[in-house]
Amino acid sequence: ITFGGMASNRQPTTFKRTVLITGSTDGIGRQTALELASRNKENFVIVHGRSAEKCESTVEYIVGENKLPDRSNIDYVVADFSDLKEVALMAAEVQSRFPNLNVLLCNAGVLLPKRTESRNGLEMTFQVNHVAPYILARKLVNLLEKNQPSRIIFVSSICYDWHPLDWNDMELRNGYEKYVQYSRSKLMVHMTAFKLARQLEGTGVTCNVLEPGVIETKLLRNGGYHGAPVTEGTRASIFLVESEKVNTVNGGYFNNSAKRVQQLSADSTDVKQQERLWEYTEKLCER
Repeated sequence: ITFGGMASNRQPTTFKRTVLITGSTDGIGRQTALELASRNKENFVIVHGRSAEKCESTVEYIVGENKLPDRSNIDYVVADFSDLKEVALMAAEVQSRFPNLNVLLCNAGVLLPKRTESRNGLEMTFQVNHVAPYILARKLVNLLEKNQPSRIIFVSSICYDWHPLDWNDMELRNGYEKYVQYSRSKLMVHMTAFKLARQLEGTGVTCNVLEPGVIETKLLRNGGYHGAPVTEGTRASIFLVESEKVNTVNGGYFNNSAKRVQQLSADSTDVKQQERLWEYTEKLCER
């Protein structure tokens, strides 16, 4: 784990929001970081990426694009989500370096053409899209509660309801197909978010889910598709990070126009499945 580029190693304390955006060295994550950092009197933005080089160039890009006077409202943390030990170390680093954290935006995600296993021996889509944000949210929730009002936001996908979970083959060892596993991982994101929202009721921390639309990103190209410009993919995330209108909204699902979706899939709102997934993941992390 590499520390970011600030001399003091701890952030100044004058910001309304301190926002950690996972997977923010390209695509929608980077664009979201750029837009939030432009309001440099309000937002302190923590970029996350797999390498210090990528994070450093992302910070330079954001400072340059926004013509910021300096990098006093932006920093970064490094962790490779293919290693769950790095996820845990990153959570500890965030707690020590950014004690004012009050927004966690879980944006990192992969869509992989071939079945790949992580350093932990788990299927990679399952680990990066579901297990890593689960660990991060659980490890940072106490800090978020301390700094409440706080927000946890999960980025899902329009395809979250395409495939039900297969409890006998959660890591798709049999007949891997990229969209089946990606879709299931995003259903897991919904289930985790809604379970967490219930758990956080009354704590001053809210938890909501969004889908950014079909946006031209590296992830989408990996799936063999093209989409709208990345600038169109940030509306819901910016809204859920900043808007006063969602101060008390908890357990909501928002579309790419930042409108709350009332019709949710039966699986995503099934409390028994949510609890089962939570326990399944918890046991996995104890191994």
